[in-house]
Amino acid sequence: MMRWLLSILLLTISASATAGDPFKGREIYQQHCAGCHGDDGRGTQLGIPDFTRGQGLLVSDLQLVETLRTGKNMMPAYQGMLSDQQLADAVTYIRTLF
Repeated sequence: MMRWLLSILLLTISASATAGDPFKGREIYQQHCAGCHGDDGRGTQLGIPDFTRGQGLLVSDLQLVETLRTGKNMMPAYQGMLSDQQLADAVTYIRTLF
């Protein structure tokens, strides 16, 4: 429990220290997300959120970053693969799809 709280605190500090860059986020999205979520964010298969309809986006940026970090259902975890800044960039770009 303490480790989880510490990681959330550190993520909050790092996420608030630097804003996400939607241009860099688009590159990350195209490389890691578009295969399942589609170039336009509509999703390519049943059960994948349609970002253009806001599905999966009605949570805080912190929660989205944590989901990207740990994975969810069929989506892989990106912890260790993408930095906190890259995750924040991806979230910022994904929000532009809605």
